[in-house]
Amino acid sequence: MNVLSIGKIAYDITIPVENFPTENSKMSLKERMEYSGGSACNVALLLNKWNCETYFSGVIGYDDYGSSIKKELDSENVHTNYLETNYEKQTTMNIVLVNKASTSRTIMAIEPVINHIKKSDYQESFEVIYSDGFEYSATVSALNQNPTAISLLGASLDSGSDEKEVMTIGKNVKYITFSIDFAEKQTKMKADFNNPQTLLNIYKELKNKLPNTNIIVTLKNMGAMYQLNDEIKVMPTISVQEVDRTGAGDIFDGALIYALWKNYDIEKAIRIANIAAGLSTTKYGVKNSMPLLSEVISYYEQRFGPIDVVEQPVVVEQNAQAGNVATQNAAQVNAGQPVQNVQTTPVPTQVVQNVAPQTVTPQNVTPTGQQPNNPS
Repeated sequence: MNVLSIGKIAYDITIPVENFPTENSKMSLKERMEYSGGSACNVALLLNKWNCETYFSGVIGYDDYGSSIKKELDSENVHTNYLETNYEKQTTMNIVLVNKASTSRTIMAIEPVINHIKKSDYQESFEVIYSDGFEYSATVSALNQNPTAISLLGASLDSGSDEKEVMTIGKNVKYITFSIDFAEKQTKMKADFNNPQTLLNIYKELKNKLPNTNIIVTLKNMGAMYQLNDEIKVMPTISVQEVDRTGAGDIFDGALIYALWKNYDIEKAIRIANIAAGLSTTKYGVKNSMPLLSEVISYYEQRFGPIDVVEQPVVVEQNAQAGNVATQNAAQVNAGQPVQNVQTTPVPTQVVQNVAPQTVTPQNVTPTGQQPNNPS
């Protein structure tokens, strides 16, 4: 599989702290992690780690941080043919404080001037196109040049993308993943995980806006919401001891791309993505936390059987010890039994009512930096 990943790139410094610092205080820090960052870069690094041929398209500044990013990508064998250097600007930097006590994270983005790609004439043909929505014109160009590619757009508030441009791109990709934060902002609705109707309302509003796109909404440590035929479901995440969720959404996107490329059905693909994202939260940082493909496959097969055969309904042994999640027979879930609450279980669960199925038909996008008319 060859992948073109397009988007913002940054130099990330992740610092775990015992507690969030108070004003006018001094802290003695014991560790830090410094890597290339940004959603599109993280997706490229994960898929490269999973033995895919990856190309990254984005902009670095003319400074030591930009040089360090290029050196790292080159050392990881991520193709940097389309990595541009802006000789007049600085590289974006993200300082991420991870509170060990609460596992919350605080991100300080140092971005003096926004850098955008100037050249987007991609020479290769790509099987997969991923974009974080930040580079509108470059994404448009890649989609139009590769109309048969598996295309996925990651819509997250972290990317700093223009919402209107994200939604326009979203009409022309095959898949889009919304973070729940982005979904709430776009729909002007608030999610209540104890009230599935609020999740349904958000999903239906997104579907109204993007009727021809496969939509997945990531729900932080609750899993991912999606549509299968005439049902809206939640695929709960795995049960792990989380320490840092930074980059979990990016790892979800990368693993989802891999599973879709393997031609797995949407439920298996989301399950694999949930496993990869869940495992990543057990370590600090992003690159440092990316699981090996073998780790994801091993986790999957221990609980659901061989990954590359037709799945049969299985019963996962229930463990009553504290900290483990409740499980249920997959056949019962497939029967479509409604639930009252969104639960953290390792099998798909229908959330609420039926909706009309949709057909995905990707279309060309207008190659302009201005907001285009809706494609017909």
